[in-house]
Amino acid sequence: MAEIRKLIKASRELKEEIARKLNVTTRTVDAALAYDTKSPTARLIRSYALNHGAELYELKKMENPYSEIINL
Repeated sequence: MAEIRKLIKASRELKEEIARKLNVTTRTVDAALAYDTKSPTARLIRSYALNHGAELYELKKMENPYSEIINL
């Protein structure tokens, strides 16, 4: 079964706005948008981002479709 990972893509300006409004670092915002954290603050960051123009992606990890080994 393929692993599905969520990711929220937001502009740098939006990330900086969120960090400023919530008094957190942009690293905290990045971690929340990458679903690396699950705190109430992370949920607030994700909600704010999605309601202000960010986009949610679901990434699916797939097997290598190239079974032949190529030596260069």
